[in-house]
Amino acid sequence: MTYIYVTFKTTNDALNFEDILKNTLPFWLVPVPRELTHNCGIAARFKDIEQSEVENLIKSHDVNYDMIHKITR
Repeated sequence: MTYIYVTFKTTNDALNFEDILKNTLPFWLVPVPRELTHNCGIAARFKDIEQSEVENLIKSHDVNYDMIHKITR
């Protein structure tokens, strides 16, 4: 299974991301996986989608984020 995680610098950025993009592609706000960082935080997790599609979505909606990560488990 492959997941795309979008991480944020602040919790407020994560909540704004959710508010702006909630009616676009399906995603979940989840704790940041430990393999990405040991800091606590929130990430948006997308399932079964290409990273480029997530990047285009973010760019078209001009939302704040930190990084985009791809994890295959």
